[in-house]
Amino acid sequence: MRQSIRNLAALALLGLGAGCTSGNSGLEPPFTAINLNSNKVQLAVGVATFYGAGGTVAQGLNTVVTFRQPNGLSGTLLNTPSLTGPFTVPNASSAGTDAGTNHITGSPQALPGTTAVATTFGQSGGAFAYGFAPENSTTSGAAQFGVYSQPFYGSLDAGKARFIGGPPAYPNPKQPSYPTGFNGYPQGFTVFALTPVAGAYNLSVNVPSANNAGATLTAPTATLASTAGLPAFVAAPAFTSTTNGGGTATCTAPAGVTETIVDLQDTTAGNYYTIVVQGGGNVTANFADNLGPVSGSGVISPTIAMGDNYTVRCIGVNYPAFEAGPPGNVNQLPTIVGGNGQADVTISPTTGGAY
Repeated sequence: MRQSIRNLAALALLGLGAGCTSGNSGLEPPFTAINLNSNKVQLAVGVATFYGAGGTVAQGLNTVVTFRQPNGLSGTLLNTPSLTGPFTVPNASSAGTDAGTNHITGSPQALPGTTAVATTFGQSGGAFAYGFAPENSTTSGAAQFGVYSQPFYGSLDAGKARFIGGPPAYPNPKQPSYPTGFNGYPQGFTVFALTPVAGAYNLSVNVPSANNAGATLTAPTATLASTAGLPAFVAAPAFTSTTNGGGTATCTAPAGVTETIVDLQDTTAGNYYTIVVQGGGNVTANFADNLGPVSGSGVISPTIAMGDNYTVRCIGVNYPAFEAGPPGNVNQLPTIVGGNGQADVTISPTTGGAY
């Protein structure tokens, strides 16, 4: 019972926590009025280095956002973010009216019978406890468990990816005490395939009200001082199967990496697994055989079922990415920059195959 309570409390950090939103007093989860002035939003920016389509090294803009109540829960269940800076949004169809501008925005929820303005985040996208996510509440009251495919406006070597944290680094979300549809924890960073430009970046979050324009909270200005970024991984991870469900992933993180996140995904079943290694260089991540979904009777499934397809990526960062996120961190203003004052990330090429 205590474990179930802890698990549900952790989920609240992802946007299921109480918030002050428009017309949601009768929705589930329960509504609790709060003083919006007690909420805090913060922004960090950095350079994202990754392998784009065709396997060529590319660089983009990395962002890390937190929007939290004093208790660490997401600031609200519904909000509209606006990120501005010295960049230019590419003319991608997914950018909508943001294309060609210096702003990346969401859309206020449209009134019945009208159509929302097409923007990067649309009306589903907001800023939450750890990152941007398509988790804005709707009038139906259904809980949203969305994670964006990244990078925005572009692709990785194997298309786009959802960066989701799972066991053993995070609690296992595939067990009866967690709601259906919740696949794992946000890893906090959002990558945009646009040219990073040095300068000042600003984030505002508008929280609508049923009776007026709502309230807007603004993050302290974030500065991108250097566009050098972290070096690229020189090779994709290697993965050796145990043939019993688990396996060992190895990769070599480049210079400047202070933390390496190894993400393993069973792409057939949609299960995510994560191991965090402090530092860079030669990294080894041993995934146990039985990290998979847990049945109502307590039976644990293999991490990857025989015959399922899988992918492995290594993510190198120069800031405390894992430590800043839920469910472990309930600070309202966690540290989201590294020693250079930025949140730089480098993403390895993808390794994949059939288990």
